Amino acid sequence: MPSLQAGIARRVINPPLGVKTVGFTSREGVVEAIESDLTATCLVLASRDGGQTTSKVAIVALDLCMAAPARVLEWRRAIADTIGTSPSHVMINFNHTHSGPALPDRPPEFEFQRPMLQAYQDMMVARTVEAAAEADRGLRDARVAGGWGESRIGINRREVGPDGMVFLGEAPGKPIDPAVGVLRVDDLSGRPLAVLFSYGCHTVVVGPRSPVISPDFPGAARDVVERVMGGTAMFLQACGGDIMPVGGMGYETDCRDAKNRIGTMLAGDVVAAGAGLRTHLKRGERTWLGSLLGKGMTLTPWVPVEGDSCSYLGAVTETVRLNLIDLPTVAEAEAIRTERLRDLAAARADGQERNIQVAMRMAVWADKLVEAADAYAPTTWDFVLQAIRINDLVLLGISAETFAATGLAIKARSPFPHTQVLGYTNGVSCYLPPAHDYPAGGWSVRGRYQIPDLVFQSYLLPTGLRPDSEQRVVDRSLALIQLLA
Repeated sequence: MPSLQAGIARRVINPPLGVKTVGFTSREGVVEAIESDLTATCLVLASRDGGQTTSKVAIVALDLCMAAPARVLEWRRAIADTIGTSPSHVMINFNHTHSGPALPDRPPEFEFQRPMLQAYQDMMVARTVEAAAEADRGLRDARVAGGWGESRIGINRREVGPDGMVFLGEAPGKPIDPAVGVLRVDDLSGRPLAVLFSYGCHTVVVGPRSPVISPDFPGAARDVVERVMGGTAMFLQACGGDIMPVGGMGYETDCRDAKNRIGTMLAGDVVAAGAGLRTHLKRGERTWLGSLLGKGMTLTPWVPVEGDSCSYLGAVTETVRLNLIDLPTVAEAEAIRTERLRDLAAARADGQERNIQVAMRMAVWADKLVEAADAYAPTTWDFVLQAIRINDLVLLGISAETFAATGLAIKARSPFPHTQVLGYTNGVSCYLPPAHDYPAGGWSVRGRYQIPDLVFQSYLLPTGLRPDSEQRVVDRSLALIQLLA
């Protein structure tokens, strides 16, 4: 009889004070304090039949902003080797906190901190692998159930100005995905071992004027869920590329009050959904009883759940190569590089740190542009897709800053009613805007866009993704899910 086993463990992964953070180009200075611990939490699930392990997956939640997919693949391999599974069966999701440390691969303007960032990354990976090993050692019989809640802590951030340009603001008339996906992993008596919950929203309540390390509102939400429900809570970032917390990113230097309020609101929605999930009991047959009025009265008892606890456990992964918009001529690329170097010189002369950081990244991007134009070849960018199926519950991960519309499109067509679509998974390649969110006149390599999801230069892409890229990812994601159906 197939059975499900689960184990979970957590490690603190705080960086040293004095490190640079990533996510806010407007944040100056270095980290001065740890507001709340950053953590790496690992859930290992295994299916067993006849005393033998038949499949094993690991789901890792990291309180970090981003990392390159090629680098994250190395981490997935290390975890897979440690617990005895395939890298395709290891999922790493970033909560995308903008109050987390930079890593040595990016951004290029923090090259001067490379030794510190490399030492931090080595420590973080080692502790994450430790958590996976501990979770694997602690495997015990378990059952799982999934459900949905709804939260309104997010708002679409793609506001349109009087000039018709999109900027970072609040657009209440534009769609969001309010769904909160909840997975409850219990022991056989119904006590929670782990509560996984996903929601798509930028983790920026702790704003750029706050020089602290923080997991932002997901950390506050986890704390509440654990106090109320028990077990270990894991936040998985969904499709929040175009979603901002209600109230926007924090302006104050001390954002703890707003962070805790947003986190508590989300936690309430998680608890409401999770408390209604029972893994060890189900509704039995209706029973008729007599009453004082002489009429029938019915009660429906809860009866123990019996039978297999694992009907399916598996994962598939795929790398999708997407085409970029055509490159400019070499002469135009060199002219753009000259302009960006001139901008960098002016920023250095002005001396304002935030302007220097932005200008430096754009200068590095301009070098990439010239290199690509010199090669005179079509350019592509890789995205990692992964689907994990647990019984009839599916987690679909995309290595991009995905928009709410992308998650909604995949869920609407998935053969599994409970499909949680996650961005920021197994690395972050870049933003992945749907075609309808591109500029009306087409994306321009010379464009000075005010909305981050159109500034492909920040991810050092030579040019932007072609507008059909998001649809291709949706189609390939559904094909991947279908392999598990």
